Amino acid sequence: MSAPDVYVSPTRVPAAIAVLLAVLGVAGVVLSLPIGISAALDGSGSGAGLYTVLVGLSALALLAAVVLAIVCLVRGLSRYLAGLALLLVVVPILVVVVSVLTGSGA
Repeated sequence: MSAPDVYVSPTRVPAAIAVLLAVLGVAGVVLSLPIGISAALDGSGSGAGLYTVLVGLSALALLAAVVLAIVCLVRGLSRYLAGLALLLVVVPILVVVVSVLTGSGA
């Protein structure tokens, strides 16, 4: 018996890549930023270099996710996935902005 072919719509591929980049970018920033800050403020050495690079790469992934999601929305390619990618990128930013404005910290 042969394996059935799996059909993936070509209109969903760029939006799915945007969602994947958004998830990886948010996870990278959320995990590496607090550790990098504590390593930089530790004073025992320079252990924050790796975390600085990880935050930068994660920020680039977030920027790429936003650009790709906007392109997908403009072209009408899988608007649901593109909207989900934008939501995944914007919600953590809004949480940080609201927590700073209210003074509660992140």
